[in-house]
Amino acid sequence: MASVTKINIKNFKSHKQYNLEISKDYQHIIIYGDNGVGKTNLIESLSFFSNSKGLRNDTLDKLLPEQETNIIDTNIQAKILSNSNQFNFSFKITKDQKSLKKTFFLEEKKISLPKIKEILSFIWLSPYMDKIMYEGQSIKRDFIDKLISQNEKNFNLSVSSYKKNIAERLQILKNKKDEKWLDIIEKRLAENIYEIFLMRRNYANKINKIISDKLKNFREINIKYNNDLFDDLNEKKIKIEIFFEKLKSNRELDEITKRTNFGINKDQIFFFDKIKNRNTDACSTGEQKSSLLTIILANCWKLKIEKKDFILLLDEATSHIDDQNFERLVTEIEKFGTQIWYTGTSKNLFQVIENKGFFIHLE
Repeated sequence: MASVTKINIKNFKSHKQYNLEISKDYQHIIIYGDNGVGKTNLIESLSFFSNSKGLRNDTLDKLLPEQETNIIDTNIQAKILSNSNQFNFSFKITKDQKSLKKTFFLEEKKISLPKIKEILSFIWLSPYMDKIMYEGQSIKRDFIDKLISQNEKNFNLSVSSYKKNIAERLQILKNKKDEKWLDIIEKRLAENIYEIFLMRRNYANKINKIISDKLKNFREINIKYNNDLFDDLNEKKIKIEIFFEKLKSNRELDEITKRTNFGINKDQIFFFDKIKNRNTDACSTGEQKSSLLTIILANCWKLKIEKKDFILLLDEATSHIDDQNFERLVTEIEKFGTQIWYTGTSKNLFQVIENKGFFIHLE
């Protein structure tokens, strides 16, 4: 079972100093207390080991001690068990000239965030994510892309290559206008775009199958992609040529607008509720929360099936599910065989796991 057995927090948001040790035998870790005591801040400190902006999508300046932003001495240390091995991860926030910088360490040696995610991921569900289900295309795409990045190492590589080639192409359009070099860069971009489009659809197909096979007791939804430029991604060479020609025809427009008008953001994504027979945008708030929970659970199942270690963080868990269905949720996530962290305002919210949970009361 993947688990956090020790965490030391120094100068992170509301926590000036917080130290905690937990037996590896506990699967359920419950943090409870009044609003504003730092429950979410505690699990958010862990989330940064999986995402550069963490659970709340915060910038680095928001992580510094509240009302003491001149103090740059933030340090999070976590002892984690994964695949029967022990890892001492940490990250520090420092000031480099005028800008803030976050640096990750494994056993006091620098390590990249993608390398950490090869060992273990933190998956979370929080009230801050509710907007995913009703806001625009961009936030939906980014949400699923982040889930894919936890599953597919090649996705991160393709996105990094895509961003690098986008920047280089715009620089050429601005300065040199070297058509031969533009052709080379646009061919690379077309390949990046194809790879990303394909990985998105493969991921969606796998998640949809998991929902159908394993999550019959939860809201049944499908993730669907649509693109005006193609119906399918068969005949790879032909599709890459189509993307290349689209980039080429947009050169003048992209030069004027100083941005790439065709790229991976031209994918449309929809979460389709099979019960209501409509997209979740048109569903009730409760139905949207249930749909979001289904996607998170399906992603956890995919990681488990692929034998990838993860730890689940459920911030204000009962806000996504009523008391009647909370026991059903606990029964499902116990199947993952990993540690689960919960936050809530009262210990009474977690009576289902009262006899098998590690409770932390923050005041």
